[in-house]
Amino acid sequence: MTLVAFVADDFTGATDALWQFRRFGLSGSLVTDVAYLHDRDDVIGVATTARASADPVASALPALRAVAALGPLAVQYKVCSTFDSSPASGSIGAVVAALHREGLARSAVPVLAAQPEFGRYTWFANHFVRAGDEVVRLDRHPPARDHPVTPATEADLRVRLGEQGAGRTGWLPAGASREAYRARGGDAAFVADAMTEEHLRALGALMIADARDLSPLYCVGSGGLSYALASALAANRPLPVGSVVLGAAGPVLVVSGSRSPVTARQIDAAERAGWAVLDAGGPDAIAHAEASLREGRHTIVQSTRGPSRDPAGVGELLGRVAAAAVRAGLVRRLVVAGGDTSGQVVAALGARALDVAGTLAVGGPVCVLAADDPACDGLEVALKGGQVGGEDFFLRAALGTGSARAPVNG
Repeated sequence: MTLVAFVADDFTGATDALWQFRRFGLSGSLVTDVAYLHDRDDVIGVATTARASADPVASALPALRAVAALGPLAVQYKVCSTFDSSPASGSIGAVVAALHREGLARSAVPVLAAQPEFGRYTWFANHFVRAGDEVVRLDRHPPARDHPVTPATEADLRVRLGEQGAGRTGWLPAGASREAYRARGGDAAFVADAMTEEHLRALGALMIADARDLSPLYCVGSGGLSYALASALAANRPLPVGSVVLGAAGPVLVVSGSRSPVTARQIDAAERAGWAVLDAGGPDAIAHAEASLREGRHTIVQSTRGPSRDPAGVGELLGRVAAAAVRAGLVRRLVVAGGDTSGQVVAALGARALDVAGTLAVGGPVCVLAADDPACDGLEVALKGGQVGGEDFFLRAALGTGSARAPVNG
């Protein structure tokens, strides 16, 4: 029986959402197309590329309709905890408006971007990000403020949603009563505050209580929202971060189209440890990556730094690099850095579904890929958003150290 369904606006966010549910002991699956949907698990998710689209409604709405047909209590539209969207690309507000226009949402849509475990907080509807030892407003956090496609020019998420056409958007303080939660008449959406995991659990309980009346309740948010819903549905405590997941692998391949300085530092750390680092825009990138892997070297093919930063079609190119290496039998553990890149690489591998095996860091799960191609079936894949993980993330991927393994379905 499906308790919760989610549709993610990118592939890295999709795996994070699935991990949040699985760590509470709920069974779950993530599919890459609605044709693979089923109702055998507590949670089912669909990964899309809506975040990179000028028309995210066209990508997300069919999936939101399809998962609702499974009869879940709640349907989450999963978005990034830094609210990556703009009126021109991946508009979250446009999806909220479509939920009402199409008659899917029958009440104000809760919007929760906070993910405290990941250093993302919302207070008075303004969003904040932990950067090192400081917490700064989203619009003062350089990676978000200076993003080339979805720059965060405003920290008040009500304003952001209004600019994106969501309609009238309210605000819900942390720890609000059920009466305050239900008193959202006239709002298209409301931004929920959260600073702690206790705030998430309290909100999750309110949402699931509401969902039992509305079924399904449509909601929008980050992995923090997935955590909130999971905590309200499961009696278990969440799995902690910090234990061994998979053990060491053979040579690991990293393909990175991320533009984040966090990813650049991770590449630098791996290079200092002796990894081969190749330029995605260089000649014969596929051949050079395969030669490096044949030598048994952990290898990174990237456009994050150097002269070929952001070459045209980098996601498609990195997909070809990854698929060639996997089908040549040179790698059984792959790391993909970058939300948009992840969708293109997973498509190149012909994946139909992914399941979570564990996580290397908050927001960086390791998944096992299911595909019709035997060379790709069973591949271990970590899909990493640009700002996810410490400097040793890729080194941990090679060693297989991170969080405890999620419970196995069934």
